[in-house]
Amino acid sequence: MNDLTKLYQLVVNHELATFKNEVLDTTRIKKKLLAFLNDVSEVGELTHVYTFWEHDQNIVHEEVLETYVEGMSILMSIGYEMRIDEVRTSQEIPETIPLEDLLFAIYQNAIILKNTYDPLVYQDLLDDYFHLGFRLGISLEEIVNSYE
Repeated sequence: MNDLTKLYQLVVNHELATFKNEVLDTTRIKKKLLAFLNDVSEVGELTHVYTFWEHDQNIVHEEVLETYVEGMSILMSIGYEMRIDEVRTSQEIPETIPLEDLLFAIYQNAIILKNTYDPLVYQDLLDDYFHLGFRLGISLEEIVNSYE
């Protein structure tokens, strides 16, 4: 079992203990998407992706990791809410894409997901969020260890 599958299974196990046999609750998914986007914004702020006026302040990796993992947990629970059985390993994207464009892609996919509940859009959102973490120096191992 790869680390991504392990992480998703941890979230599914948590969700199974919380919400059993419910139909698709779009209101809850929308609220989770807003909470997820809040964490995305916090990650952007903590890493100075868009806070250009704070470049002289240090980036604390542990704070970024904690906020990033909170967002990942919410995003994984959205996948569970949508009854997505498994997630595929994310594809590599070129590192030439600016971080702010990656943040925009995450926001756009979250809004598309809110309107469509399409599993392919969910996977794209998950891929983009993983890529953001990797670009910020967060490893899959750190994510899994932090979640456990």
